[in-house]
Amino acid sequence: MQVVRTPDELSKAVLNRKGPVFLVPTMGYLHKGHASLIRMAAKDRDENKPKGTVVMSLFVNPTQFNDPQDLDKYPRDEEHDKRIAQEAGCDVIFAPPLEVVYPSGLQTTRIHVPKVSERWEGEHRPGHFDGVATIVAKLFHMVLPDYAYFGEKDWQQCRVIAKMVDDLNFPVYLKFGETVREDDGLAMSSRNALLRPEVRLKAPALHRAISQAAKAFSEGRPARICESDAAQAMLDAGFTKVDYVAIVDGMTLDPIDSPVPGVRVLAAAHIGGVRLIDNVAV
Repeated sequence: MQVVRTPDELSKAVLNRKGPVFLVPTMGYLHKGHASLIRMAAKDRDENKPKGTVVMSLFVNPTQFNDPQDLDKYPRDEEHDKRIAQEAGCDVIFAPPLEVVYPSGLQTTRIHVPKVSERWEGEHRPGHFDGVATIVAKLFHMVLPDYAYFGEKDWQQCRVIAKMVDDLNFPVYLKFGETVREDDGLAMSSRNALLRPEVRLKAPALHRAISQAAKAFSEGRPARICESDAAQAMLDAGFTKVDYVAIVDGMTLDPIDSPVPGVRVLAAAHIGGVRLIDNVAV
């Protein structure tokens, strides 16, 4: 496995291997969820002839953090990431420094994906999805992938990227991996490392609450009541603040009142100074 820092180094590494490029974008501090996406990409590579190259990008993107303290606290460990990526089947890690990704500084052109980025996370983290769309577009231009892999834990992010790809005609095929969870249901996230042990014990209440909301909604309970009950269940379990619980159309992310195919329950809440997000299908 190679580690490269510039687009020129990346181009040479990819050209030497021939075939398609399978990109897994990450911000590092890898866990089993990231590894599952790398394995998905490696499986697709191995089934292709010529095989091609699995590229994992490793870059903590400052433009998607609306809170500078959140950026400072984001965990980083490149040696740890290298081990996990190699074990999962990665061929090349693209780990560019800030000045390579943003050569003219952070006050740069941004991509805004309307509607689908403006609710939920978009309301609570202003500018977040503009930063996400911008960095993913930059990675697509630098890496030139044929396939790109994202996790469903960030469901709204998946929809934002899918709309950007459609709207801007990126020649990239997107593949989404199911949320990988701990044994107690907590969605795996790099931010989980910030949870103190006593807080970590309470954190699975988020998944339990939205799973119950999904079940109740599928059985006919009104959507807004299901949302309210889930938020209260989280607060009762020790969460200090619930940003939202939303029962939505899985494609448009618009709130819905009656069950239709593809419904999702989205949620974001705070516990122990850490903000967690999750979603489940109805």
